[in-house]
Amino acid sequence: MPHPKVEALDALTSLRFLAAAYVVAFHYDRYFFAAAPRLDAVLLGFSGVTFFFVLSGFILAYNYRAVDFAAPRAKSRFYLARVARIAPVFLLALAVHLPWFVGWVLKTPQPLQGLMASGAVLAPLGLHAWVPGAACSLDCPSWSISVEMFFYALFPVLLPLVLRSPLRVALATLGLWAMLTALATMLWTGYGGGVSLIEPEAGGLVPVLLAQFIKYFPLMHLPEFVAGLLLFAFWRQVRIPVWALLAAFAVAGAILLASFHAVPPAVLHNGLTVIAWAPLILAGAAMRGGPLCARPLIFLGKISFALYLLHIPVYAMVNTLDRAVLKGALVDHPWLGIGLTSLAALAAAAAAHLLVEEPARKLILRGGWRVPRLPSSVL
Repeated sequence: MPHPKVEALDALTSLRFLAAAYVVAFHYDRYFFAAAPRLDAVLLGFSGVTFFFVLSGFILAYNYRAVDFAAPRAKSRFYLARVARIAPVFLLALAVHLPWFVGWVLKTPQPLQGLMASGAVLAPLGLHAWVPGAACSLDCPSWSISVEMFFYALFPVLLPLVLRSPLRVALATLGLWAMLTALATMLWTGYGGGVSLIEPEAGGLVPVLLAQFIKYFPLMHLPEFVAGLLLFAFWRQVRIPVWALLAAFAVAGAILLASFHAVPPAVLHNGLTVIAWAPLILAGAAMRGGPLCARPLIFLGKISFALYLLHIPVYAMVNTLDRAVLKGALVDHPWLGIGLTSLAALAAAAAAHLLVEEPARKLILRGGWRVPRLPSSVL
């Protein structure tokens, strides 16, 4: 065991699925309804990644709060557990998406082509988020895993600091976030070419690379992860009624939607949505019953990591099949297309979780070989 056994927070597991589904809706809406006006509530779907970064900090702090990282092998056990958790599905998703990645690279002109092609080497190493142009090349959602690896590297140092001096860390983190978002806003205002930070392709090479730096560069998202650590430190000391936390989430969400076009996009994209996700995470951590603790939703939460990483490769497969066999029928009937693709993504995620993610995780942690078997309940 890399850490002492702790109580499972089932509602937070379920919330992982809802956040992953939000990201899927954000992407699939663009693909299937490209010509239709996009709703602000859907456009805000990119913030599901912020939820994952904050939740990652909270859960890691919750699990490892009693671990002394100065003890022998404590860090190595932690890093092994992280590799076992993310590597199997991460590498699977990269491999599945590789044919479409090659086709995309071949169609892209220089100099962006070379940067994109470097993703073939950088992505499996978890380094692609550090290189604009490569960050979103091979299975675009995988950029966040590259960022998570950066967080994991710092976690054994950050956790003791947060638990020892949460107020000082909170002030330093707020200062870092203000500095980074101010820098990103000035750069985008000066060199963004007046295009959307979410879809910068119309502006040419400079806006595309600058947008990838702002959206994907790991340091830009460090305050979100530390916010999760601080959220756990707060939760240890203060408990707020669930109804009040859910009300705070609703109010913050409404404020974010109302100010969607007024707030600088770099600020909105890089951490501002913590004001909504933080009370939702605290509410989930306090729940011990209700719909979010139901077994079907918990299972969906367990496959959410695979869903997040595989939904783009699944779309690529469906889109290729639609053009080659169905003659564009799904493009002509977008609701049918988005429904079938979503179901295919869920099926692929469930299969990857049961046949790859869990067996490989146990294999890595135990250091032995076991033939993957489906749970009896699935047979």
